[in-house]
Amino acid sequence: MEKSLLGLFTAFLAAICFALAIPAFKKKRYGLGIIFLLNTFTNLVNTIHAFYGTLF
Repeated sequence: MEKSLLGLFTAFLAAICFALAIPAFKKKRYGLGIIFLLNTFTNLVNTIHAFYGTLF
């Protein structure tokens, strides 16, 4: 139960970061957009790790 809650929370954070990256790129703030996309990728990796217990 704890792992699935952590996985859902990090998936939710990944969606928020991706949603914030789109307006950053539209306003030509590329550095901020890249930071948000890297955070999205990190959150997706953490989501996979929380659900399955292994990364690969």
